[in-house]
Amino acid sequence: MKNKHKKACFLFVLIFSFYSAFPIDPVNPAATESTRKVLNYLTNLKGKGILTGQQNLASDVMKWSSEIVQLTGKYPALLGEDFSYGNEAHYKRLDIVNAAVDQWKNGGLVTISWHQVNPDSWDISGNEGSFSDTQIPMSQERFNELFQDSTEIHKKYMAHLDTIATYLKLLQNSGVVVLWRPYHEMNGNWFWWGNKSNFKDLWKMMYERFTVYHQLNNLIWVWSPNIGRPIADYYPGDSLVDMVGLDGYTNGLRNWDNAKKIQDNIDETKSLSKNGSISFAELGWLPDMGWLENQRPEFVWFLCWWTHITKHNSEEEIREVYHHRYSITREEVNWKASYE
Repeated sequence: MKNKHKKACFLFVLIFSFYSAFPIDPVNPAATESTRKVLNYLTNLKGKGILTGQQNLASDVMKWSSEIVQLTGKYPALLGEDFSYGNEAHYKRLDIVNAAVDQWKNGGLVTISWHQVNPDSWDISGNEGSFSDTQIPMSQERFNELFQDSTEIHKKYMAHLDTIATYLKLLQNSGVVVLWRPYHEMNGNWFWWGNKSNFKDLWKMMYERFTVYHQLNNLIWVWSPNIGRPIADYYPGDSLVDMVGLDGYTNGLRNWDNAKKIQDNIDETKSLSKNGSISFAELGWLPDMGWLENQRPEFVWFLCWWTHITKHNSEEEIREVYHHRYSITREEVNWKASYE
């Protein structure tokens, strides 16, 4: 009986080890090897550390990351950018591509979002309007027309996606994996895509255009609702999302579990994560590193939004976070070894 028991235990351990070590598959079956490795690296960071990240402006693609380097002597592991809007959008996006390639060549990772202007406000020229054009309301009825092939707004919308795809292709050609975070805070009502009953269809339409039509195989699809609002109803589904995160500006709160409603948001978001890992996809106050290390191992990266890094965090607090034993900075990223 002892031998049978030992064999059974050995078999259990072997099976468990196989499945726990088996890499996470991206939602895109044609994802590049590097994309698979980065995703596997991220999901296996749980409890080992958290990637530091900093968002920059499209008009100055390294400004805030550079400030962190000056303060701490360390580069953020994650470079955050946004494909933005405005009269000079094309040149800004080329600057983003160059900064992302440089980050990648130096061992770091890249996340990009897109504040897309309301399609009704875009005249299909190089002038894409201002930030306020991302917040021009769109009625549910008008939103529904986006999915009708024969409508002008559908054609305009698809043309806009095709514009963005050109920059993502440049990154793919340079081997850069992108944590692609479109349509963030969709459970709020401040962007034209927000608070829509069929938001999932918008996500799916972009996913299919980028993945099937443009064959962009370097994207890790990141979905990030806002704290304090309904979440699960806006989740596009496991077949369309690689990783999940939360956006939140918490007015000085660094341990999010100290607010019951936000604690519930974390738990709800984690329940939607098919790999058990989540992120602070956008925040203003740097998180309490001791809290993360001891209580919330599911968080694997944070991204501080541009001016908030110095507006809401003292120099001492920034140094403390970037030199904490649980923080992972650019020189410590090791995604290439994720399958080894």
